[in-house]
Amino acid sequence: MVPFDRQMPTVIRPHQIAPDVTYEPPLRVGFGINDQTVAGAKATMGRTIVVPGAGPNATHYHAANDVCWYILYGRIQAWFARSDGSDRKEVLLEGGDFIYIPSGAIHVIANASTTEEASLIFCYIGVGNTDDAQTVWLDKAAT
Repeated sequence: MVPFDRQMPTVIRPHQIAPDVTYEPPLRVGFGINDQTVAGAKATMGRTIVVPGAGPNATHYHAANDVCWYILYGRIQAWFARSDGSDRKEVLLEGGDFIYIPSGAIHVIANASTTEEASLIFCYIGVGNTDDAQTVWLDKAAT
């Protein structure tokens, strides 16, 4: 349990979140919860916008944490594989889907539509920032 003086929730409003277009281009990522917005946060959470026609983001996996996604709306083409690139699977994700991605699982997404945007909520479990996630960026050909 956290200390008594830290036992109140923190609310982060949309206007407090600046979109980050550099973390995983071509995605627009808004980090709502991390150790910069909440002192001592043990999770990193945000929303990703996948613009119409957006191609795949960089091939990667997180070495230090599992990831959860919730697809808010739209259709997202996803590719998953083991950290060595084996057992590659392609999955079409749609609004309402929950996805659990274990540490080490390669994951890549693209918008399945050229006319409609898609959006997902993500959570890096147990790490307060993206550096602590120990993201491993791979050549797209690896998957």
